[in-house]
Amino acid sequence: MYKHILVALDGKPESEQALKQAVALAKITGASITGISVMEKLPAYAASVGEVEDAKNEFKKFFTGLQDGAVKVAEASGVSMKTTIKAGNAAQTIVHFAEENGVDLIVVGVDGQRGLGNTADKITENASCSVLVARVSLPSIRVKDAMTRNVITISPSTSLSQVVELMIEKELKSLLVLEGEKIVGIITGGDLLARTGMSLRLSLQRTLPADILSGQIRHLAEEGKTAKDIMTSPVITIGEDDHITQATTLMVEKNIKRLPVVDKLGKLTGILSRVDILALVASGGPSSELFPTAIGGAARTAGDVMFRDIPTVSPESSLSEVINKILSTPLRRVVVTDEERHILGIIVDRDLVKAMPHGKTGGLRNILSHFTHTPVEATNLNGEAGEVMSKDVYFVRPDTPLTEVIQTMIDKRIKRLVVGDEDRRLVGMVSRESILRVLAGNK
Repeated sequence: MYKHILVALDGKPESEQALKQAVALAKITGASITGISVMEKLPAYAASVGEVEDAKNEFKKFFTGLQDGAVKVAEASGVSMKTTIKAGNAAQTIVHFAEENGVDLIVVGVDGQRGLGNTADKITENASCSVLVARVSLPSIRVKDAMTRNVITISPSTSLSQVVELMIEKELKSLLVLEGEKIVGIITGGDLLARTGMSLRLSLQRTLPADILSGQIRHLAEEGKTAKDIMTSPVITIGEDDHITQATTLMVEKNIKRLPVVDKLGKLTGILSRVDILALVASGGPSSELFPTAIGGAARTAGDVMFRDIPTVSPESSLSEVINKILSTPLRRVVVTDEERHILGIIVDRDLVKAMPHGKTGGLRNILSHFTHTPVEATNLNGEAGEVMSKDVYFVRPDTPLTEVIQTMIDKRIKRLVVGDEDRRLVGMVSRESILRVLAGNK
């Protein structure tokens, strides 16, 4: 069937998959293999001939090591393999080499998030022989490949005050409760709000002055509760060898933000969060295969996944109105706009705490007293929205590809991203949750 197979090698995961498929085909058909690596990024304008030679030597050193490894992989399967290193445009060089050397099949890995990728696309279009496009196989992306391995745990008898101190000090979103090696519970910020009488979420607790924070922790210590009293149990877990898409679907179905990861014996090996999954997508590679509803040929945009019900205030709105708007939504934030919905700023609850001058504890306590679970009656809080808002608003346009939206959220470390049109008018907002639903194929 095939007598001479040419496989492109550049050291990327897609290249490794191409090599595996080329070797498997050669073993079946008795074909020989040539591995080709192309030096594309040599200096265009060099200060000296020596600079070009140095660059060539670096590339050759890298590709030589890469190809030596590829030859060993082929030999292990009883397949003969030669190698060559060329300089030039990758697609053109590979097609030209194939034509000059009687190649009847080119195997190349995809090198981008959409479609075939630039190099693979050009090879497919211009080659006179057959082309096999290799993608990273789905079973290779497991939960253990994306999870966070360093997990802080506590015992059921850990005091509630210690739990809160640890979560605030380490900036933790959750704590796993272990009895021996068995997971018996999990404590999240939601558990603290629901079962301890705490009215402030953890991120807001971290902004409090030391005297107010220490007072709350003393109050918790006096109650005498432990981790066992407030933890959520039983705990939903995921196996470390389960596919990453299984974890994504489970998070969406159960409306949870993180999953403890266990081995075949039920022992804790890590934890997987929404951020871990989004970071995997942002990194590129096999994203189009993992999440075809969101990436690749059916790429989504911010406008496809945004929600439009966003609380807004004007710059002249009172702080009382701001607080009530913040409390009216799980978003815990409001966007400040003018009459034509131009984005002027954004306010989250911690902005109100940070805006209080040092020494005015009474004013701070007044604001904190209103951060309960329901809106409050109008009060005489001094100040307007324009005085406390942050003018640096991260936003994307509705036509921004979802992969770029995710990358922005990862880079800026934000949970929600404002969506504005070309005139900076507010049209919606994107959240980690709305993106995860798309990745799971639920929207």
